[in-house]
Formats: sequence, C-alpha cells, structure tokens
Amino acid sequence: MLSRVADSLFWMSRNIERAENNARALSVQLIQILEASDEETLANQDWEVVLEICGSLEEFERAGYVLSSEKDIIEYLVFSTANQNSITNCVSSARENARTTRDHLPDDLWEAWNDFFLYFQDFNTTEWTKDEIQGLLKRIKLTALTVQGIVESSMPRGGVAYRFIKIGKWLERAEKTTRILNVVCNNTIIADKKHNFQGKNYYYWRSALQLVNGYEAFLKQNPPHMNPKAVLSFLISNEAFPRSILYCINHVRQAVSEMENGKVSHYSWKMYASLDHLAEEFNKVKINEVDLTELSEFLDTFQNRCNEIGVIFSKTYYLIEPDIEFKKNNKQIFQNQQPNMESRSSMKYQIIHTNRFDYESPVNQSMNAIRLKPRTDECQRLLSYRTDILPSSLTKEHLDLWGNHVETFFIPEQHHHLEVTTTSIVSIQKSPFIHRVEYSPEMRAIFHSNLFHNHYLSFINETEYTYLKPGQIEEVINEVGEIENPVEFSIAIMKYLHERFTYNGDATHVNTKAHESFELKNGVCQDITHVMLGIVRAKSIPARYVSGYLYVGENSALVGDSATHAWVEIMVPGIGWVGLDPTNNVEALENHIRVGTGRDYADVSPLQGVYRGGGHTLDVKVAVTLIDQ
Repeated sequence: MLSRVADSLFWMSRNIERAENNARALSVQLIQILEASDEETLANQDWEVVLEICGSLEEFERAGYVLSSEKDIIEYLVFSTANQNSITNCVSSARENARTTRDHLPDDLWEAWNDFFLYFQDFNTTEWTKDEIQGLLKRIKLTALTVQGIVESSMPRGGVAYRFIKIGKWLERAEKTTRILNVVCNNTIIADKKHNFQGKNYYYWRSALQLVNGYEAFLKQNPPHMNPKAVLSFLISNEAFPRSILYCINHVRQAVSEMENGKVSHYSWKMYASLDHLAEEFNKVKINEVDLTELSEFLDTFQNRCNEIGVIFSKTYYLIEPDIEFKKNNKQIFQNQQPNMESRSSMKYQIIHTNRFDYESPVNQSMNAIRLKPRTDECQRLLSYRTDILPSSLTKEHLDLWGNHVETFFIPEQHHHLEVTTTSIVSIQKSPFIHRVEYSPEMRAIFHSNLFHNHYLSFINETEYTYLKPGQIEEVINEVGEIENPVEFSIAIMKYLHERFTYNGDATHVNTKAHESFELKNGVCQDITHVMLGIVRAKSIPARYVSGYLYVGENSALVGDSATHAWVEIMVPGIGWVGLDPTNNVEALENHIRVGTGRDYADVSPLQGVYRGGGHTLDVKVAVTLIDQ
C-alpha cells in the first residue's frame, strides 16, 4: 500500500476516534453541570479541564475566547476552525481522508460518516441550545461507534488497510486516556490544596471513568467508591478494558508484528523498541505504591512517550509526521494532528481536452484509438468521464498491455472534420515523500536482484524514443557523479535536465528522439522525459513514461499545461512507482493528473488512427480547471 493511502486511513481512524472522545468529554461536562448540587461547585470550574483534554487552554485564550462564557467554550470545542482538534475539524478531516481512500473502505463506512458530515454541515452553528448540542454530541458518538462496527464486520482481518485503521484508533485512545488521567490527576492535586470539599476525589475520578466510557465497566469489577489508585490501575494497566493504555499499546504492537510477519527489520526496529520500552515502564511503576504527585510526573512522561510512538510509527511507514509542540515542563500543548490538512487535501479538477482534425479533402473512412481516460489508483480517483465525437460514433473500450484505457471508434461516412472532446473530473490527493525515502540494505538487495531486473525489463530496456549515445550518457554521469542510491540519482538527473534544457515548443516535433533533443538542449516535456528515461535506464533503474495533464494555477512557475504533459515514474523497491517531473524539477503530486503509462510516447499517444484521404491539420485545446480543494 502506498504511504499516502496508509496516511489517510491512519488519520481517518484517529480523527473519528478523536471526534467521539471530544464529544464524550463535552457531553459529560454538560450533564455534570445539570446534576451538580449547590455545594458541588467543582463542576462549574471544570471547563479548564475539558479544554485541556480536548484542546489547549492556552490556544483557547489566544483565539480570543473568554473562559467565563460557556457559549464561547462550546463553540471553540465544537465549531471553531481555529481549534485544530475541534469536532468540526476532526469530522471534516476524517471525511476527507475517507473520501480519498474509498476504494479501500466498505461503502457503508463512507455512507455513514458522509451522512453525518452533511448533517453537521446543516447544523445551526450560531443559534443553538444545550439540548441541541447534546443531540449533536450523541449523534457523533453513535456514528463513530457505527463506523467501528462496520470496520469489524466488513473488513478482512489480514488486510493492511484494516491494520492501519486499528493502529490509528488504538494510538489515539492511548494518547487520549493518558491525557485525561494526566489532567485529572493534576487537578486532583490542585483541589487537595485549594478545597476541603469531601466529595472532590469521587467527583474527579468518576469523571475520568465517564470520559473514557469506563464507569460501568469499572463498577462491575470494583467497589462503588472512587479510589484514585484503583481508577488509575483500571485505566492504565487493565489488559481487558479496551480503552486502557496497556490494552491499546499491546494491540498496536500486535498489529505491527502481524504487518511485519513477526520480523524486526532495519526500518521497524525503532517502532518495536519504543513499544517495548513503554511496556517496561509499565512494569517498573507500582501504582499502589506511589503518591499522586509521583503519578502525575509519570503520566507527564508517559503522555510524551505515547506521542513519540505516533511520530515513530509515521516515520516507520513514510506517513507524514505530525507537528509536536511541548511546554517547558515537558507537557504537550496540543494532541498531534494530521499536519497541513488544508494543503494536503484532495484537489478536484475538470479536464476538457479537444482534438480537431481538418482534412484537405473529404475523408471516406477513419478508424481511431484514443487514450484520454484518466486512471483510478491509490492517489487518484476518476469521478466522471465522457467522450463526445463528431461525426457521431460509438466507442469500444479495452485495457492495453500497460493498463491504459483505450477507446476505439470507426467512422464509415464521408467527413471533412473530426472532433474528439473528452471531459473528465478527477480527484487527487497530495503526499510528497520521495525525499524521505531511505535506501536501505533490503532495498539495495532487491534492486540488484535478477528477479527485480527481469520483472521490470520492459522499463529498463531502451527504445527508439529513449535511446541516447554512450557519450551523451557519460557526459551526464560526469556532471552529476556516480550515485549508488537510485532515488537520489533520479532526483539528481531531474535537477540536471531542468537546469540544462530550455522549454521550447518550436525546437522539436512529435517524432524527435532523445539523442536529438539532448544535443539541442531544447524541447518540450515529451523530449525532456525521453532523455531522463534514457539516462536512468542506462543505470538499470526501471522507469516509465507517464502521459497526463498538468494544472498550473495563478502565479505558478510550472510549465507544460498547453496540451498533455509528460513526466517520469521510477520504481522504488518496496515503495512502488514514484513520479518525477524533469520539466519542472518537482515530484509529481497534486498538480499532475495521470492518464497513461508506457515505455515511451508511442505507448501512450493520446490519439492514433488511419483514414482514407489527403493531408490534415490538427488543433489541440486542453483546459484544466480546479473545481474543488
């Protein structure tokens, strides 16, 4: 599975769990305020506790909200886009990640969460009552539980998607339970110093159990009085309660072990070590033998350990690392969140591509094949596609040897013009990561193996379009140097060509070969791509030609959007095909819309055909429009 998909599944799961946890925390607080007696004043003072559990008191005040206003607090926790962990942000993030990975999810999961998202969108965020807020919170909790049930009842247990979803949930639960215990423990210590209220321990520790939905489970195993040590032991080290920290961490380790087939690799040993180290810390701490102050210090450290595991997990599987911010006392300000979600969300494009042939004399018959239908894969989703042909003709579709969609059509009657217009709507998810790929010993062994070489032989051999003279290849190698790492070498070649070549549409034509454009140091994206293919293939790096479209927004330095665009994809062992655009010296990401792949341009030519008649002229128009972000 590509890391961009794993990243989305991981954070979808975490944000669904976070939305439920934060909804539960706010719901518990609202109920306790209603149930509190005149003497039980602590309930009205606990908004600070809820803010620290669900977000950050410091960020709340920085955003201009007032702690004395319940309306401000509820708005910040539920509706504020300034609070990265608000319920609305968690719901939106989970929905966006689910949308971009729908091929890996049960349809029921998407429908359940999307239905709630649409309901949430229609909720009146300016005029509401506490009863309406409670109804909203109840629906959040029920929807999150429904989604968990769908995952358990519909997804294969051995699938990578299932494991990433479960690991995301368990890591989120472990962090949240630790955060709740940390905040409650600190406030209990403060309450001991400030109040002589006899029920304070009962009140705080009952709240801790209710916040993790463990009150009933605790009472079934313990006497009905809130002994702090008993509550802490239950929520930290109970191996049977599904929200205890130990339960969550054990299941994370089990899922990682299953994903790695029980092996410890060069890239996963830190993950195993951090989980084992956390388990050792559990065994060292005897909860019943330490006071609350020592437990508070332990929970401070433990909370950071949980967050570090999340970061190590992201690094291990090339997920995007979250930003972690710590206070001076080593306590985290914010729960880590999927970074830059706004800039990493899917981009939706409409592409209108028109090819018009004007013939010098009437054409009696023509047979044509077009490759203009964008692909659907792990990072790109084709939402709609239509072909309009004049004169009218039916099309037949098939997949060619390289997996490209090919539409063929035949026009028997006489015609003076042929116009083919395709309209596509495509959604693409960003995920830059090639610069973070480490060339491990395992990757090196695979790269130099005969099995790998033979499997990708079609993308290693030179073609008529990609052939370069030995002296030309030697010239490039002398410039960039000998680089063993194929990823670093490919990136260096991309940069070299970008700096040496001038983008010039008049210098070459559709049949120009790589060795010809290399001498000119001029050409379009097709020429530069062919040259890069010739160089990297000379180093036995599997590389393929990609045809598609390029979106160039306002004030963008990208070039190549006048017609179809071309770039290179290299095969990275253990990772998959990764796109590099030598025309623009960038990794092929959200601006690059993939249509076809092959050995060179000949395999992905947008329109090919034969006809009976004289010469012709061709006019091509391509319009790529951003319709949603």
